[in-house]
Order: sequence, then C-alpha cells, then structure tokens
Amino acid sequence: MDGAWAENLFTARGHILHEKVDGDTYQTRGTTRIVRGLRIHSFIYGLVGRCDVVEFVEGSSASSGAQIVRPVEFKAGKPKDDLSDKIQLCAQALCLEEMLHVEVKQGAFFYAKVRRRSVVDIDAHLRAEAFKVIDAVREIVSTKTLPMSAFSEKCRSCSLESVCMPKALNPRKLHSYLRELYEP
Repeated sequence: MDGAWAENLFTARGHILHEKVDGDTYQTRGTTRIVRGLRIHSFIYGLVGRCDVVEFVEGSSASSGAQIVRPVEFKAGKPKDDLSDKIQLCAQALCLEEMLHVEVKQGAFFYAKVRRRSVVDIDAHLRAEAFKVIDAVREIVSTKTLPMSAFSEKCRSCSLESVCMPKALNPRKLHSYLRELYEP
C-alpha cells in the first residue's frame, strides 16, 4: 500500500517473535552455523531483504561433503493454504544462491502458532511461481501504478484494511455508486 503501515495484534505478535531472530547474531551447534538477521540481495532479480535465520550445515551431503545452506523463516501464525510464504522463502533462496554461489534446495518455516518446523523444497515449480511474482512487482514499480485492491478473507486480519478499503473500492460498487449519482 504505497509505504503505508499500521500496527495490529498480528503485526505486534510478529514483532515479538522476531525480537530474537532480528539480532544480527550467530551461533554454532555441532556442524551447523546459525546466522540470524542476515541481510541479502540479488542484483539479477532486483531483490533486497533480510533472512530471519540462515543455517549453514557443514559436510551434510553424504556424497560430496558440501555445505548445505538453508533459509529459515519465522512466522507468528500457522501454515497458509496459498504460496505466499513459500514464495518469500524462495526469493530468499534466490538471493543466497547469487550471493554465495551455491544451490539452495530447501528452506524451512517455524510457525509459532503450531510450534512446528516445516521444510519446503525449493523446486522448479516454486521457482516459477516466485519469478511470476517478481515480474508482477517489477511491472508495478515500472508503471508506478498500484493494482486495484480486491477484498478477500485475508483482509479481515490485515492491519491496513482501513487504509486500503478493499470493499469500498470494489469496481462494481463504485460503478453502481457513480451511476446512482447521475440517474434519477
């Protein structure tokens, strides 16, 4: 929403969850180095961001002894039915691949509501979906045009619902409203 921000219960929960992972710290557990708050970028795709956690697992591939790099994203809620979280994780993988010259095959989520870790394969299908989103965002930026908001059930828990007003700006309702203004 054009740089707008509003706080609500869900964003506050997210801030609390991220207090630990946003600390720009690292630790080692056995053969795994855990880096928190790692800043990432991709010049190829025009992405910048920050990983909650990146795990560097030494010698974890039995055949080659190569290092595995795995982004881990922390979410306050539970797994979603759509691909939005997975696309975010894939974008992080794309950045890490470019920065570190490695292939990132998996990422993971930790969902606080269910207190469970979920592993995600960064496969060709997920990459294709991520590229679609990257292209769509690039189009929005290049044309400097925000798409018309569309109401969905997700809007009810969004902190920006009162700013975005997806119901009020429904094209059908707006057309009907304008027609009523000029017709007796």
